[in-house]
Amino acid sequence: MITYSIIAYFITTDIYTPSMPSIAPYFSVSEDMVQLSMVFFMVGSFLSTLMAGALAENFGRRRLFVGGQLLSVLSAIFCVMAPDIYVLLGARFFMGLGGAVVIVIGFSAIQDLYPPKESVRIFTVMGSAFAIVPAAAPILGGYLDAWFGWRANFMAILFVTVSSLVASYIAFRLPPKNDLIEPSTFAQMFRKYKSVLKNRIFLRYGLMNAILISAEWCYITILPFYFIQVIEVSSQVYGYYIGAMLLCYGAGSYLAGKGIDSIGHRRTLVASMFLSILGGIVLIIVHFIAPKNPELVSLCIGICFIGQGGSFAPSIAKALEPFGHMRASASSVRGSVNALFSMIGTLAASLLNDFTLIPMALYIIIFSIAGLLVFKVLRES
Repeated sequence: MITYSIIAYFITTDIYTPSMPSIAPYFSVSEDMVQLSMVFFMVGSFLSTLMAGALAENFGRRRLFVGGQLLSVLSAIFCVMAPDIYVLLGARFFMGLGGAVVIVIGFSAIQDLYPPKESVRIFTVMGSAFAIVPAAAPILGGYLDAWFGWRANFMAILFVTVSSLVASYIAFRLPPKNDLIEPSTFAQMFRKYKSVLKNRIFLRYGLMNAILISAEWCYITILPFYFIQVIEVSSQVYGYYIGAMLLCYGAGSYLAGKGIDSIGHRRTLVASMFLSILGGIVLIIVHFIAPKNPELVSLCIGICFIGQGGSFAPSIAKALEPFGHMRASASSVRGSVNALFSMIGTLAASLLNDFTLIPMALYIIIFSIAGLLVFKVLRES
């Protein structure tokens, strides 16, 4: 149930990326304005994940899990009916605000219900599912955009969020001991968050995945415009390319499971960062030799996605491992950090996009190197 709900959250972005270039002329706005729909979504996600831990303690995890998805459904309705770009941007903000709670509540619930080794196995399987299912979303989105227009993609989002809401209402149940209501003030909440951020293990492992996520959202925001406007592929064909890239995320998650068993969490994460750097370096080479070759561009981004997928399971398992009764708060902080870095990535894409591969490649390389440095500086004592 948790896996399906998080997939629904991812689909709310993945499925409509092929429509982004066609939304701009429809509303007579710039491409940068349309890219802000990603930024507004991530701002909402950031605020949601920041507050979700405390809200879950005050109102209960089940109520928040279901209530957040209800807000996503209402936001999807406004996206479908949006008369102008400003309503669309506002609806995307509230969609992120409602949808992101499933990540905070879901991940902390798994850590509560299963022992560490079993949690890692579950996160590895979930990581693969997060790639395989959403990989089909941009393919479907490309066809829906070509056949019926961009609003059809938001109709699909509405269908997915409604189905997730109904299924969660029926099936998402937690043992009473894992869904206790423990009212706390904002001051108490921020004291908990402060203690989480002081934990070196949390920072060391949590930041690695967040940094790669920032690079991921940067190229996810830029790629539709590059493929459709520069390489000049159709929105349907672009869907296949981004779908293939997303499958690489699943491959990375699968390999991470093998890597954790053989070389451990730390080396698996470091290998993931080096793969991301490799993808960025090869992307620069492709810029000079074949910038309009969609297969080569996809290969480079696919390598980056393997690194991103490889960082997911070891990062989340180790980041949340030190916390017991504070796991919901720790998951909230982790989600907030990821959402913040995602927001930075989407904003960077809006500001730096010059319709070449260079800004995207440099962003990937610089952030991945920074991740390795942070991992070394925050060495466990």
